[in-house]
Parts: sequence; C-alpha cells; structure tokens
Amino acid sequence: MTKNVLFYARHSAGYHDHACLETQLYYGHRFIKENGWTFVKSYADEDIGEVVFMAQPGVRKLFAHIEREKVDIVLCDTLDRLCSRFDIASRLLSELARKGIELWVADPGERITARNLSDYYMSDRSNMFVPGGRTAEVPDDLREEKHFAPLPFGYRYSGACNADGQRIFGFKVVDPVAADVIRRIFGMYAEGTAPTKIAALLNVEGVAGPRGSIWRDAAIRGNRALGTGILNNPAYIGACKQGGDDDYHYVSALRIVSDELWDRVKDRQDAAAERAAGLAGRRKQQS
Repeated sequence: MTKNVLFYARHSAGYHDHACLETQLYYGHRFIKENGWTFVKSYADEDIGEVVFMAQPGVRKLFAHIEREKVDIVLCDTLDRLCSRFDIASRLLSELARKGIELWVADPGERITARNLSDYYMSDRSNMFVPGGRTAEVPDDLREEKHFAPLPFGYRYSGACNADGQRIFGFKVVDPVAADVIRRIFGMYAEGTAPTKIAALLNVEGVAGPRGSIWRDAAIRGNRALGTGILNNPAYIGACKQGGDDDYHYVSALRIVSDELWDRVKDRQDAAAERAAGLAGRRKQQS
C-alpha cells in the first residue's frame, strides 16, 4: 500500500534565487515518485531562526494537517532544510514517531531515526549546516533569472531548448498544484460562495496563496474592469499578450479554467453587479 507524504521546505537565508523552494520540491517530488509514494501536500517557511521553529506558519500548518488526516511520512530535501539544531530535530522526530509517522530526507535518500540522527549533527555531515554548504543545484527547468517578471499565481518558469540544444529560460508552464487551487476557487465562486468565505476556507486548510502569502478576498475578487484578481485574469483561459501587441492570443497549453466555468463566473459577477446597482438605486430614492 502506498504511503502518504507531506513535504516540508525552508528557504535558505540570503539565498536570493526564487528557485530555492522550487528546487527542494523538484527533488522531493522525484524521490517520492521513485519510491512509489503519494505526494499529499507541501508546506514551507522562510528561514527565520530556530528559536521559533515550532511557531513558524509552515510547521504549524504541517502539524495541523497531521492532526486531521492520516500521514505516513514527512519528507524534506536535506535535513538542514528542516532545522539545524540537534535538540529541535530530536524533539520533532519523537513527536512524529509518537504519531506513527516516519521522517525521511530525499538527499541522501534515507529514513531519519534516533540511531542515525546524531550522525547528521555530530559527524562530518555537520558541514552541511554551514552557509551554502548544502545548497542544491537548481535544475535547468526550474531556473528563473532575476529580470523575469513575476508570473500570475498558477504558473512557473520552465527551461526549454532551442534548435541547437542550448538551454533557454523564460518559458512559462502551468503549476499543477496551484492550478488545482485556481479551478477550486472558480468552482466555489460559481456555486455561490463569496470570496471572503473562499479565502477563509483556504487559509484554514493551510493552502498557500500567491507568493506564499495568506489568502485575502481582494486577491480573489479583484477588480473586473481592470482585470485584476484570480476571478478576472484571462490568463487562466489561456489568453496571452505578446510584447507590443494589444490583442490576446490563446495558448491551449496554458489554459487552467474551461470556457464553461469562466462563463459561469462571469454570469455570477454580472448578477452581483445588477443586484448592487439595484440596491444603490433604491437607497438613492429613499434618501
């Protein structure tokens, strides 16, 4: 029977490349696939220090997930991406073991136990905890140059090769995990759920928002006239603009939301606008 895996990542302090977290996920997903396990969800934190380790939002959400669902394994890329202190790692390992959950690292690809935990901190492996000592190589298909514009939630940059086989960066692809969140948002709104309730539900479930932030109703509702907000971004039906061109071009590979679901959302927005206009008119008459 397959094992359910939660993945935890932590952004390296001072590591400016956006691909840091993406790189950890890349190797984590690969390790999960190699072992025939099931990826359930990932949680992440900024590297803000060990004193408040258990108070970090990603760690809190991970343990909240463990309390409400069956989890077999907590996986991180390397042990230093979990924490850099033996006492904290030991306490965390004991807490997971008490719940019947295994702790694994994708590199070097082994289960962490009380027997080998000290090896990571007391032997030469401790060199991996020095700054830059265990910075993983960024895979080509995750590399992102600093001058690239931030992509809408739901997409990430992916490398591609030209006719000469040279790696070119800047191509965007759909992020399947974020795309599922987007389709869920569209579906809930089309069924009548308000953006405030959608945002609250996603936050309770620990679903990371754009740039890893918490969800706010404004990020979902946006401004229809300006094309802002999740519900108004034509990119989700594959609409793209080329530089210097005001016309949309449709790229099926970048579509996340179907035309039918997009139209249902637009219909509900129209109905909401009509109700708001009618209410404003009645208030004006009464004043």
